[in-house]
Amino acid sequence: MAAFKGHFGKIPTLAMLLASTASLAVLSGGARAQTASQPATGASTQGPTLPAAPASTVKAAQDGGLEQVTVTSERRSQNAQNVGSSISVITGKTLATRNVNNVFDLQYLTPSLQVTPQFGSGQPSFAIRGMGFNDYASNNAPTVGIYVDEVAYPVPFGTNGTMFDIARVEVLRGPQGTLYGRNTTAGAINYILNKPTHTLMGGLSTQYGRFDSSKVDGYISGPLSDTVQFRIAGETQHGGAWQHDRDSSAVLGDVNRSGLRAMLDYEATRTLKFELDVHGSHDRSDAVGLHLYAPLTSLQTYLGPGQPVFPSDTARDATGWGTSPQFAKLIGIPTNQKPFSHIDTAGANLRADQTLSFATLTDLVSYDYMQRREYDNFDGSSLAIADVFFNSRANVFANELRLTSRNEGPWKWVGGIYYANQYLADIYDSGFQSVYKFDRTVQYSQTVNTISGFGQATYAFSKVLSLTGGLRVEHEVRDLNNFRAAYVDSPVQNGVTSLAHRSTDFTQPTGKIELQYNPFAHDMLYASVSRGVKSGGFTTYNSVSAQVSTAPFAPEKVWAYEIGNKAEFPAQHLRLNVSAFYYDYHDEQIQSAVVNPLTGLVGAIVNAPRSHLYGGEVEADWTPIRHLILTQSAGWATGQFDRFNSVVTATRVNGLFVGQYADRKGDSLPSPKITLNGSASYTFDLGRYDLLTGIDYSLRSTYRSLFGKLYDVAGYTLVNANVTFQPKGGRWSLEAFGQNILNKGYDVTRNYFVSGDDIAQSGLPATWGFRASVNF
Repeated sequence: MAAFKGHFGKIPTLAMLLASTASLAVLSGGARAQTASQPATGASTQGPTLPAAPASTVKAAQDGGLEQVTVTSERRSQNAQNVGSSISVITGKTLATRNVNNVFDLQYLTPSLQVTPQFGSGQPSFAIRGMGFNDYASNNAPTVGIYVDEVAYPVPFGTNGTMFDIARVEVLRGPQGTLYGRNTTAGAINYILNKPTHTLMGGLSTQYGRFDSSKVDGYISGPLSDTVQFRIAGETQHGGAWQHDRDSSAVLGDVNRSGLRAMLDYEATRTLKFELDVHGSHDRSDAVGLHLYAPLTSLQTYLGPGQPVFPSDTARDATGWGTSPQFAKLIGIPTNQKPFSHIDTAGANLRADQTLSFATLTDLVSYDYMQRREYDNFDGSSLAIADVFFNSRANVFANELRLTSRNEGPWKWVGGIYYANQYLADIYDSGFQSVYKFDRTVQYSQTVNTISGFGQATYAFSKVLSLTGGLRVEHEVRDLNNFRAAYVDSPVQNGVTSLAHRSTDFTQPTGKIELQYNPFAHDMLYASVSRGVKSGGFTTYNSVSAQVSTAPFAPEKVWAYEIGNKAEFPAQHLRLNVSAFYYDYHDEQIQSAVVNPLTGLVGAIVNAPRSHLYGGEVEADWTPIRHLILTQSAGWATGQFDRFNSVVTATRVNGLFVGQYADRKGDSLPSPKITLNGSASYTFDLGRYDLLTGIDYSLRSTYRSLFGKLYDVAGYTLVNANVTFQPKGGRWSLEAFGQNILNKGYDVTRNYFVSGDDIAQSGLPATWGFRASVNF
């Protein structure tokens, strides 16, 4: 079977790139400053974020005040305290200080967010307020929308890349649909990038840490002429192997990942501006290994008594790998190949903003390509019990055209149309030689065409009362083509299942009504009702029962009710935001099973007709004394099924399999009920220098699994610390950091792929590192 082939050439070193670009900028004579209007996105253009805290943060701490955070979650620049929804903002400096390297680390900086790897794979699964979607296949949409400078990333494995040169991350909780490129039920994560600047500046940061890990990132930004500005940024990560093969001295977990981005801003006229972003990443990292948290009994389960039982691991950093000669030949690897996760991405987006007398017309067109070649050992051993291989390539073209009002009157509005075409070609192979004496392969392609119209308007009745209404109508067609599933390398099983075409579509409205009331200065109350929709799709993994398991599952819908209060107490230097929500959930998409009358149970995604969720969040920022900043956030979410019967087993009756079902009414939805995050930082004034110190923690309560208590993930608390020495003005800095400094042993996910094979992915042990940074 031919595998998809793709290769990115070697990315130039950051030093060569930055040096050559700096020379170009100087030779062009473009160091002249120019006064320009703020970009329509509202993102900061003040480049240096590598070594020093933003000036506003430092000044706020010194003056005993609070930093005012500007967001663009509603397509216009606003103070986050004036946005009538639950939103958390993570600055680029915080990402650097907390050593956030990928999307999985975001959950420890904001409440009610859960990011888990599927079976330990490189594909993230997002959940907000208990609403998530577990699926290790490549073809279905997530419940949480991921956006980079307003460009949607609807293919989950394409979101697990390097995170660098970021101004801030906005995490929105609740359904999104009236302002964004895609409908989502749980929320959205918006990455806002640093933009080109009108003055020449740059920065370089390098760090080294435990397990021989290293990271280098840098940027250079400035003018090429009076009307053209550029920014080039990149990052490379290496090392970090922290796991070991239980049967040898081999190690696993090295990262080998690089990313590069080039941006160009062109002010064609006083009213017309273009922004070009070209980007790519190259990943040749090891995958994360799995450990056995219960004895491995699969051989006895499938081959009978007398077969060996392998003990559970006593150390969370122990793992194992290896596969059968048949599966190795099928996917083109040696039998002792380390698990790996190789994901390459490339893309570009062009934005045009035309200022009109009454509005700004924005056209945002984007194209992104991504390729995933990943070999995982889902049994965590050297046996060929559950080995998998993903070979996927996808591309997404999207275009959004919208108008945003400019007037300062009582009306503020935005409206537009959105179109996206998404293509995926996928091969998914699974190896079961040790238990079933066969392997399986699944191949298919999928196209998704989406078109929608959206709009949202706010009317201010007075300075203290305003009403917002939004509506979106989306039509989507999802086509599954040339599906083929077959047994491979089996002396006893044969047969091929194929489908030429299968389709599902929907036309759904979403909307929002929100009332804001400001009873006092620095205090805002809001109440909202919104409806969100998540696309339906197909189960495509590991199936030779295509007619049954690939039957489309329906879109899920949610009615969300939320109230909240955002308040600041300037005299006490305190900001306190609280919110509460209730979700009425319809057709929730659940990873479960269906019954094939000829073969028995088949894994599939199904719809739970009715369920509900409720809970709330608290976020507080306080500077009780000069130089001291305290933050605390808490999230609580709990939910149950109201109507859902899931199949638990199948028995043969008169030659055909019949399912036995369990009533799941009242069963808890899978999510941690409580999330806590907090930090304390203090700046010591050392004359010409500052010493910044900080400590933070993150707590997650027990994650309840739908598969039973054995698969519950125990709650855990992580504690981190950091210290930074820098001159006032922040031209350079020296930093030291420690993560999980109490060396807490914990799992981030538990699951099983084959009965008797209970596996878990553990989180990182204690790590430490040093970072040196310089800006010019």
